[in-house]
Amino acid sequence: MQKIGIFPLGIVLFPQSLYPLHIFEERYKELVNHCLSSGEVMGINLVSNSKMYEIGCTASVADVFKKYEDGKLDITIEGLKRYRLLNFIDGEKSYFMGEIEYIEEEDDFMDYQKLMDCVEVYNVIVEQIQGFHLDKIKLSNVNTKMPSYLLAQKAGLTPSQKQVLLEINSENKRLDYMYQHLRKITPVIHQADQVNKIIRNDGYLKPDNIR
Repeated sequence: MQKIGIFPLGIVLFPQSLYPLHIFEERYKELVNHCLSSGEVMGINLVSNSKMYEIGCTASVADVFKKYEDGKLDITIEGLKRYRLLNFIDGEKSYFMGEIEYIEEEDDFMDYQKLMDCVEVYNVIVEQIQGFHLDKIKLSNVNTKMPSYLLAQKAGLTPSQKQVLLEINSENKRLDYMYQHLRKITPVIHQADQVNKIIRNDGYLKPDNIR
């Protein structure tokens, strides 16, 4: 069990993902500066419809690309490891604190065929996206044991779907989930303007370990 600062947000952060944030609230400026000075991680938990989900992802501050005179920050955070929030602590710091336990993966190996199937459908979708450049994925450039999270960053998932994916403890099951989702949206992607908008605005930055 570990105690970390908690940053409730309206996003789902995946392991190995990069996400830009504008930090303006005093308590979260304090949290980010604490993480920068101490090297500690913070926890990102999805908040939706006044509910905070207990499964989240730890994050480090990967980059500070702008500092404002009033202390506001533009940063990039990097997702690290999934955890379960055991206890939520308010009042110990200006920001929220929580006791967490890390979640272990169920799989000993990844089914490569499942990845190939996902990439094939993903690349078909990329060909159909209108007005937005998205790179196809080359299997030879995939150098992660959890490619499902990287596929999910630009796949038109809603926040609730992203949370479902984050809570699955098996990479093979996550690939199954992504395959079913991608197959479902493929037939309508060329005419589904809303899906295009979701994909364009997911917010994740381009990761280095998949292209």
